[in-house]
Amino acid sequence: MIVNIIHFILYIVINIIRLFKLTELYQPTYNPYKIPFVRSKTYARQSNDRLEKITSNIDLNDVSTYLDIGSQLGYFVFSINEINKSILSTGIEMNKTSYMYSVLIGILNKSINVSFINTELTSKISENIPSYDIISFLNVFHHIVHFQGFDEANIIMKDLYNKTNKYFIFETGQYNEKGCYWSNDLSFMGETPNQWLFDYLKSLGYSEVKLISKFNTHLNDEERSFFICIK
Repeated sequence: MIVNIIHFILYIVINIIRLFKLTELYQPTYNPYKIPFVRSKTYARQSNDRLEKITSNIDLNDVSTYLDIGSQLGYFVFSINEINKSILSTGIEMNKTSYMYSVLIGILNKSINVSFINTELTSKISENIPSYDIISFLNVFHHIVHFQGFDEANIIMKDLYNKTNKYFIFETGQYNEKGCYWSNDLSFMGETPNQWLFDYLKSLGYSEVKLISKFNTHLNDEERSFFICIK
């Protein structure tokens, strides 16, 4: 009875967040039980297409730990864990409401081996996080470059290389996406950002860098490169 009341309260809180858009509904909400949430089909970007590329290129039975940086509503954290429940699946999210939302979704769905950390990624944090078999760093790099500078972003990328045991999954905003608040900060990519990103990831030390696919975003008509790097 008490558990049911708690779950009902969590359900109400989640719907309040969704109804009043207290955080960006950027990802789909992990919802294996088809719970009827407010604005249930509202999200800014598809994520299942990226998940399909991850699962078709990485054997998740061969990994035991996963970290998603910029986990937002936790879609990748929950989805990877759902495929292999033994994977310790962790998300790092700086937005407090998105972080809370993810935690509540985990409790509501009785998820196991899933956790979230509420912090901004800085070089001090990247230096101190443990190693993971898979790290995904999706559409965060360009924000770090804008707010913290390329030198700091570069240190973080080097730290993440050191903390990656097997696979590093990467996507970022690119210089060819004009008109965004961060666009000019990526001028170092030049007019061929795909090539710059490939060369940069190789320079970090990965034995293999694969351009798996390209995806549209909700911001413009340009496509972003989706990489899987092998340690």
